[in-house]
Amino acid sequence: MTTVSPQRPWLVTGAAGFLGSHVVEQLLGRRIPVVALDSLHWGNLGYLSPFVDHPLFTLVVADIREAKALRGVFESFRPANVVHLAALHYIPAAVADPPLAVGINVLGTQAVLSASTASGVERFWFASTGDVYAPADEAHHEDDRKEPFNIYGLSKFQGEQLVALAAQSQPAMRFVVGRLFNLYGARETNPHILPEILKQLRDRPGEPLRLGSLWPRRDLVPVTEAARAIIETTLQAPEGVTTLNIATGEARSMQEVIDLIGDLRGQPVPVETDPERVRPVERAHLQADVSRLKALIGWTPHADLRRGLADLLTEEGLLDPAATPGSSTR
Repeated sequence: MTTVSPQRPWLVTGAAGFLGSHVVEQLLGRRIPVVALDSLHWGNLGYLSPFVDHPLFTLVVADIREAKALRGVFESFRPANVVHLAALHYIPAAVADPPLAVGINVLGTQAVLSASTASGVERFWFASTGDVYAPADEAHHEDDRKEPFNIYGLSKFQGEQLVALAAQSQPAMRFVVGRLFNLYGARETNPHILPEILKQLRDRPGEPLRLGSLWPRRDLVPVTEAARAIIETTLQAPEGVTTLNIATGEARSMQEVIDLIGDLRGQPVPVETDPERVRPVERAHLQADVSRLKALIGWTPHADLRRGLADLLTEEGLLDPAATPGSSTR
């Protein structure tokens, strides 16, 4: 379906993914036309099915590595803004296939950048990661030392450098490098630990969870809040490159997450260590300084993990909010 609107659309790559589907939903909620681009190799078409009859929605099935086809998409739709989320971002998959990770995250990013600059895109939002930072026990500021220690983080850091290079020849464009931290919420497409917890709670009720390490601390970000931050930072960024942490500013361990789930459901959640799920190399602490984000848009994603987990468990059918022990505000 071709969008009929006097307003130039936003183009979202990776639109059928976890974060992408939420960005699409929120843009349409603002009456902004959207071209949703996805190869559907990893994305879930069902996440976009509620929008197929929306007059401002267009779905394009394409691979960002196919530069010629990609240029045709940009020439046809002439998007004003691009949110580039398409990536191989599940770390074990990237580590298992480094050429694929580089092909999608680096070469694919360059193809999207080239098509964007050639077609007159005004704003470009690039999804990077907190994994670009050197390991540290304190919150990371955007200017901290970068030292990615896996192929995923390295490929995203190279993507950041490609954005910086594009900005040199496009001084009037507005680029945002958004370093995403650990997102959680509905529509996850990769087997991260929180979706695995929910799956085991559903499939093996009453049995101990079989998980890897629970001690690493992460900055856990509600995916709907991250999507909103992406839209706002795209709209408010100045000319040039703006690099921002997209996070809450707080870090929690997965053991704390499990304890909260048990509290919300009114019963402890036993856990057993599964040696096959323990990563051989694990970052102990990943937390963001979000002062720059707040200075730009006036707010940051909320850090109320209890509320976020209650929303997720309810949506997944694992919690009855009307009969939830311990669900009152504390």
